[in-house]
Amino acid sequence: MMFKELHPSLRSAMYVVVFSFTALVAATFYTIRLTYKSFEPVMDKNYYEIGLNYEKAIENQKELLKQGYHIKSNWDSMNILPLGKSEITVQLEKEGTIAKANSMIVFLERNATTKNTARYELKPTGNGFSGDITLLEKGTWNLRLISEINGKSFEREGKISVQ
Repeated sequence: MMFKELHPSLRSAMYVVVFSFTALVAATFYTIRLTYKSFEPVMDKNYYEIGLNYEKAIENQKELLKQGYHIKSNWDSMNILPLGKSEITVQLEKEGTIAKANSMIVFLERNATTKNTARYELKPTGNGFSGDITLLEKGTWNLRLISEINGKSFEREGKISVQ
């Protein structure tokens, strides 16, 4: 017995203190283990450079919108997309006519996590871009379409539902 010389009421209190301290240390190590086991990195490794160029990106977006650029896709009219492989076709338009872009990238992201983020580079076609995208999980996804127009990035964001 560790505290045999102490009064019985004080002895009980000491055992409670020792048990509580041991439980606190165990919980701390368990929390650290969970943190390392399910660690997710920063959304974008180049966040510092993106932050520095943020104002320029907003200015480019406003300028391209003012010039009449718009991104349309065949997914715009679909309320719910099915699980599995789906084709997406994307067109860049300028004032209602098809415009030329250097590239078109699709990002599918979930809120507050990078675990399921997917990036797809679409292939150019005669009147835009297309590609197959695999939708692996049900739920709401953030969809970002990013086009490069003469060295400037033009972006459109939205949400899609997968069932």
